[in-house]
Amino acid sequence: MKRDNIFIEEKINELIKINNLSIDELVEELEKLKQGINPYKRPIEKVIRSVQLDHSVCQKENMIATYTAGYSIEKFREEYLKFVDSLLPVWFSNSGYDEMICALSIGILLEIDGVTFDKLVDLVKKDDPEDYLIDYLIQSRHPDWKIRINYNFPRPYGFTRKIIEEENSENAVALLKEYLEKKWYQGSRDEGWYDLHKRNIDNYYGYWSFESGAICKIKGLDYKELEGVPYFPYDLVAEVNEGTSSSASSSMSNSLAFVEEGVQMESSSNDNSNTHYHISRADDEMIKKVLDNDN
Repeated sequence: MKRDNIFIEEKINELIKINNLSIDELVEELEKLKQGINPYKRPIEKVIRSVQLDHSVCQKENMIATYTAGYSIEKFREEYLKFVDSLLPVWFSNSGYDEMICALSIGILLEIDGVTFDKLVDLVKKDDPEDYLIDYLIQSRHPDWKIRINYNFPRPYGFTRKIIEEENSENAVALLKEYLEKKWYQGSRDEGWYDLHKRNIDNYYGYWSFESGAICKIKGLDYKELEGVPYFPYDLVAEVNEGTSSSASSSMSNSLAFVEEGVQMESSSNDNSNTHYHISRADDEMIKKVLDNDN
């Protein structure tokens, strides 16, 4: 089942293969570091932190790539659980906001168990970001959770408040379409993954507004009205709600309009101390932010 018109099948499957290899190597290195084996000059605590960050980035990329490439929802669920576990030791709100929005949203869409969801809630409690969207997503599972009005990243996420607070279902669907078609991708220009398919198709793993799916589910909107809308994870909403698979043709939510003919795609090249670590340039900025926080 192909969910995306942009990716090239052999390239995204190669990306998943490389990431799986990288993840195995990173897990092995973490085990050695925890045993006190540190081949680097940096303090072992900082090395562990760096490897954990690389691990989490690979897991997130793999999770999204499996969805983009058309893997089953059960396989996607497996990758999601691995991503959540990788996020636990490294997450801070000022450097991993998108990761938390992604993790909470997918957890809601998959109707994930309370124990797993509450691992994310505990992270939010510790760092306590004052954010409307994070609070809204958590409140869907914890009704007593207080929603604060602030948005840490008003572009593009501030528009979601209009959708959430719209009481008329038809109007809410129209606003969600507007968010997906005019706000979300365009408002993500500062993200490292923006236009990645043009810069390096080898590292492209998909563009998905998972929070849009979560908002649709929480509000009980007619997701069928959003079929074919760019960036909307239609299959994820439909399969979990109905327990049925959507057709490949109806699930293609991304648009070829974002790919110009003749764009030169640079091939990926990664050299990380003779390992196979494959960290997308799309996530370099996030890693730098977290490491800066530790210094």
